[in-house]
Amino acid sequence: MLEIRDLRVHIDGHEIIHIDELDLPAGTRLGLVGESGSGKTMTATAIAGLLPNEAKASGTVRFDGQDLLELNDAEFSKIRGKRIGFVFQDPARALNPMMRIGRQVSESIRLHTNLKRRAVNDKVLELLDQVQLPDPAALVRRYPHQLSGGQQQRVLIAAAIATDPELLIADEPTTALDVTVQEEILQLLISLSEQRNMSVLFVSHDLGVIRFVCDRVAVIYGGHVVETGCVEHVVSDPRHRYTAALLAANPGMPKDDDFASFMGQRLHTIPGHVPAVGKFPGGCRFRNRCEHASASCAEAPMPVTLGDGHRYSCWHPDGES
Repeated sequence: MLEIRDLRVHIDGHEIIHIDELDLPAGTRLGLVGESGSGKTMTATAIAGLLPNEAKASGTVRFDGQDLLELNDAEFSKIRGKRIGFVFQDPARALNPMMRIGRQVSESIRLHTNLKRRAVNDKVLELLDQVQLPDPAALVRRYPHQLSGGQQQRVLIAAAIATDPELLIADEPTTALDVTVQEEILQLLISLSEQRNMSVLFVSHDLGVIRFVCDRVAVIYGGHVVETGCVEHVVSDPRHRYTAALLAANPGMPKDDDFASFMGQRLHTIPGHVPAVGKFPGGCRFRNRCEHASASCAEAPMPVTLGDGHRYSCWHPDGES
């Protein structure tokens, strides 16, 4: 379905993204996880052809055999919205405040299909019902400000799946929502993916959410994928020190699933902060924040592939002396 090879994104002479290899098979949900500034959203927008004008992408991003990076804007617009859907992080900003909900959901249907007006209207009502919004017939006439945050996010999802895309990219779609609504949205995405056999690239900073939603995970730091594999394998046996640090910093997801073991203990934090663009160290980009770093980390580690497809790049893997 989606194959990425040697994807590089440059802005003002700085390499923001360099992903050697990343695959998303058909019908699979892949989580892209890392701290803010790690390169998650830039990777997602590169795949969707939504990079800012100053960004330049190179390498190969094959979608169903077609290299997306070779397409011009007109060619990409025939794929984005029709075969690739995108759910943005902030629905209040993504939705047009001056346009009724029904028209916003129907936009891609009118653009990418030959359905007549009545059929389009019926399709919109069906989509709003699919994303579990109450009274779709009344809701189509409302404006975004008349909906709650959770309802706005469901509208975005309805618009993104309106043309039955093979791939849905969701960029932290639950960040601004309360915990109860978050779970509802996540369950909805899982259900839609399974019903439609739709691949999902799910971007998040939370490994707990990734574990709940996804089959596979790619841990990204400094624009590099440092570890990838089956989500349960990566969570239960993290090899890269950054993955292990993310897990330790997430009190809702201890490795042994025993939340009580965290009670009364000081929360673990990752030392330092994600460097600014152009400030990452050479070699392993995490080495200036890693307590296990050594002189060898000044050189980029070679990737290691385990028997189960679990892949990582680290000189001093977690679990080894």
